[in-house]
Amino acid sequence: MDDNARPHRTLAVEKLLESEDITRMDWPAYSPDLNPIEHVWDALGRRIAARLHHPENTQQLKQMLIEEWALLPQEMLHQLVLSMRRRCEATIAVRGGHIPH
Repeated sequence: MDDNARPHRTLAVEKLLESEDITRMDWPAYSPDLNPIEHVWDALGRRIAARLHHPENTQQLKQMLIEEWALLPQEMLHQLVLSMRRRCEATIAVRGGHIPH
């Protein structure tokens, strides 16, 4: 499964998947609703944007992401996982379209 982003659909990726005998799952195009990590990235981005000092380089960004990752509320992550059944059912109901949160 991937999010259908262009980098995941390059010839190099296709060749690697084939060489490793990895079969892609059928997945709705551009379906962030079904990729919990997209919601985690959103939460991390909002937490970093709310900081008094913004990262000036990639090393600072990496350090801030590590710090904020450790501070993410476990209950938020737990609820996100629990919501996946509902999200899958809703996505099926709209035939792969976008679902409201």
